[in-house]
Amino acid sequence: MKTKRHTSPWALGRWKLLSVLIALAAVAPLGQGAVSKAHKRHAIVYMSDGTSYEGIVQLSMGKDFSMLRLPPNPSDKSTDNAPRIKDVKRHTGRNKIFTFNVNVVKEMTFSPRKTEYPKKFVIINMSNKNEKVEKKRFGLPYPVLKPKCTVVFNSGETEVGVIRSRAMYIQIKDPDTGMLMSTKKVVIRSKYSGEPGQSIDDLVRVKRIKMLDEGDKITRNMEIDFRSFKWDSTDSDNRVLALSKGTLSRVLVDRDADDKKVRVHSTLGENVYLAAKVKGKWVAGWPAEGTKRTKLFTSVETELLKVNDYYNEKKLLGIISTNRDRDITALVRLRRDIPNPEFALKWAKAVGGGFEMGADGKLAEFYRLGIWRFVRDNKTGKIALVDRGSFMRIKIDLEDKTPEIGICPDLWPAVIKDGKLIVGNNNNTKGSPS
Repeated sequence: MKTKRHTSPWALGRWKLLSVLIALAAVAPLGQGAVSKAHKRHAIVYMSDGTSYEGIVQLSMGKDFSMLRLPPNPSDKSTDNAPRIKDVKRHTGRNKIFTFNVNVVKEMTFSPRKTEYPKKFVIINMSNKNEKVEKKRFGLPYPVLKPKCTVVFNSGETEVGVIRSRAMYIQIKDPDTGMLMSTKKVVIRSKYSGEPGQSIDDLVRVKRIKMLDEGDKITRNMEIDFRSFKWDSTDSDNRVLALSKGTLSRVLVDRDADDKKVRVHSTLGENVYLAAKVKGKWVAGWPAEGTKRTKLFTSVETELLKVNDYYNEKKLLGIISTNRDRDITALVRLRRDIPNPEFALKWAKAVGGGFEMGADGKLAEFYRLGIWRFVRDNKTGKIALVDRGSFMRIKIDLEDKTPEIGICPDLWPAVIKDGKLIVGNNNNTKGSPS
């Protein structure tokens, strides 16, 4: 019979705790394995009331900062000499939401974007639908502050935008012993509101986060080394597009004006998926084995066709499964087939046009090449859509057939090594996994 005389109660408690943690891991929510890595940094967090906290900072597991870029402000001289993040939508003059975590950040500074002192109100004629709604203000004004954030990334790039509200945790470090003490939660908000009679100065908020360690090293402009793919840059119809693998954000790819090398810009350390237009046909870098019609492939295809959204013509081109088929990445072709063109044209004319009507006054449809992410419960086989991204969106006439999209083995795999993106089926270089 085994004896426990050499096992202390403290050790038994540790084993019991370990068994509980293992049990909890076994019943973790679907898709938990895809976001199991927690980014942690040594930083100082400065608050608006003069206090500061030094320690280990991190976001909640699986959460990122989400930023809406703001247009450049000519009067803001703080970022004049810093390179801004290059992206596709900035070239078209549109704002863009993108995500990042603390691992790629050097510093974050928050400053007021808008301040106001409104009063609380009640609607006094809500029951009368025929009258214009009237608001009656009452009480003392209260402070409202909407901040903007200037982020300096490890690549040296700077971006200014609005950060969506996000909780951050600080394991506070004892300044004398260096030991980690209690954990403090601070919430970075997109809008701070006070109480009636307070002022803006009464709103305690994060003003600055200064990282004290190096974080992940990232390259601002990665040169693409095509090992087997031939891109004819002299043909204006040929294009190369990229989607970041982590966030499925569109990333700019172009030819450098100085050395004529093809570069992918501002991935914030993420690897990318590639697609290209060659001789009028779109192709995507994808493993050939992912196009086989396996049982898993048909299961994902069934779930794809169930999704009810704007694009009502869908085709699954390929899949990549990881984590024992729990996490599935799908390459898809989508098209909007207008179900009632006559009605759609009347509606577009009635509202003064629309994105489905071209400059010639005729209706147009759209098709896309995109990547969707699914998670799968291996016990039940249930599949759920969790994320999606798109390489491009192209208008075509209603009468046109949906263009065929192929798989290009010369654009797979993509490996990051020594600040370069090495691409192609002749790739025998070890680096960041594709």
